[in-house]
Amino acid sequence: MTRAIVRAHAKINLNLRVLGRRPDGFHDLETLVQSISLHDTLEFSPRAEGISLEVDDPDLPAGPDNLAWRAAARLIRAIPGARGVGIRLVKRIPVGAGLGGGSSDAAATLVTLNRLWAPGLSPPDLAGIASELGSDVPFFLAGGTALLTGRGTEVTALPDLLGYRLLVVFPGVPLATREVYAQVQAPLTPTGKIGSMTRFQQFPDGRVESYVGVGNDLGPPARRLCPVIGDIEARLRRSGATAAGVSGSGAAVFGLFRDRARQEDAARDMRDSGWDVRACEPIGRMEYLRSLASA
Repeated sequence: MTRAIVRAHAKINLNLRVLGRRPDGFHDLETLVQSISLHDTLEFSPRAEGISLEVDDPDLPAGPDNLAWRAAARLIRAIPGARGVGIRLVKRIPVGAGLGGGSSDAAATLVTLNRLWAPGLSPPDLAGIASELGSDVPFFLAGGTALLTGRGTEVTALPDLLGYRLLVVFPGVPLATREVYAQVQAPLTPTGKIGSMTRFQQFPDGRVESYVGVGNDLGPPARRLCPVIGDIEARLRRSGATAAGVSGSGAAVFGLFRDRARQEDAARDMRDSGWDVRACEPIGRMEYLRSLASA
């Protein structure tokens, strides 16, 4: 094993439908997700044995409660001859924001160590471990634009939805996914399944705003728990965003922009309110996969 540095990118949920509760306690859902340029950075170094994890955020666990640590431990058990690893995590994706930072860190760890501990696992075996670790983790093995179904572990790759800019705004109030889902009203009977929209090209113009307009079933409960989310969405639209929505279970909100000047003006306006504002852009699958190669 040699030293490697990789980027673990965040995602946004362009839309999300909760279809009902599963026997295992999770919810069936459909969601269109997009990887974005906002990212954490992970550095991997060889060790004789065991796992060490250094995190630059003192509020995050640096042991078995961290998904990157758990991903490394799971691979050590699965790959014959795997040894130890030291991981340094530079955290830039806000925690409790619905941006998938922990899941992305786990996927980057799986992909990188599977490559470095050659011969590694097959893609199906790696995807199986990703599903064990968390609902979003399988998506982060390849990124890009994708439809997630089931409890979020079934991934259908879609053509890249690019050509726009983003502001991601985090109000500084982390939301626990479990608490948001607990407020979802069930049974849900959504009209117009997202899978049908993507499969049959219900929006032939291909504009990403059309997909955001489908909505996010987790938005209302997230707003009840964190009312400022609604204020941020409205402020983004007033500032020139062509669409805005909650990512995942929140509390991050994203706004789409077609014009760089409007994006920059909106970023200044939002920062004046003291919120955590990140200017970024969507990244396609090939660029995403290159980011998982050693830097």
